[in-house]
Amino acid sequence: MKSLFLCPLLLAIATAPAYALQDNSATKAAPWPREKVNAALVQARKATAEKRFQDSESLMLQVTQANPQDVLPWVELGLAEMGLKKYPDAENSFKMALGMKPGTGNDAQAFYASADGKGPEAGATTTGRSAVGGSVSNDQSRPPDVLGPIYASLGEVCAHEGKVAEAQAAFDEAARVLPAQAAQYRSNETIVFFQTGQADAQFAAAKEAISLNPNRAQLYYFEGQALVGKSAVDPKTQKLILPPGCADAYRKYLKLDPNGQFAADARGVLTAAGISPGK
Repeated sequence: MKSLFLCPLLLAIATAPAYALQDNSATKAAPWPREKVNAALVQARKATAEKRFQDSESLMLQVTQANPQDVLPWVELGLAEMGLKKYPDAENSFKMALGMKPGTGNDAQAFYASADGKGPEAGATTTGRSAVGGSVSNDQSRPPDVLGPIYASLGEVCAHEGKVAEAQAAFDEAARVLPAQAAQYRSNETIVFFQTGQADAQFAAAKEAISLNPNRAQLYYFEGQALVGKSAVDPKTQKLILPPGCADAYRKYLKLDPNGQFAADARGVLTAAGISPGK
């Protein structure tokens, strides 16, 4: 299912041009100057794009150790850790990027209740992840185009950890702070819950996504697939008894994309239930 899902940070933000980074062995203990941090960020993005997640992680661990107040290195570190499937570490990194201190009581529950997008510990300002010279100070509210992707990435990580309620809250916040990307976030939420086998959360996310993008065929498949596990078998006819809404979702998917990736599966379920797939 990897082809279905792209991390929202990688979808939403362009990659900056590459810069060379000099050896940093002599400056680990001291804060890195802004130019060196920006060059390291560019290198990390390139490594992540090339799936060299270990290289990106190693570089961003150095930067976050030297400049823990900077926001963007925590974001890049989280992306690398996601690629390595180090989900607890990625959760920690994204929460640090949001101004939380995981394990100290300043957790996501408190942060999600914030009305202004400012964390309980500190905020941050930046001109965006792709900006080579962007400010990454730790004393102001984060703008929506930074908050949204981070929350959506945090939602993905929490879903992989089985933290359904926290994942849902993160995706809710991503959609709230950056409504222009809400449809994409809800689609990603649907797919990651599909990938992690959380059918009820998948169904809820699919309904939200459909309300924002009713013409995207795959969303109806994911809606139906989330329900099909609740089916029963008629002991007399041996046909599937689908739960309410399941057949309609599959038929809508087939109407929008009759030759789609999941068309055979959708038709198979409907046939097993004795229901015409429709035209």
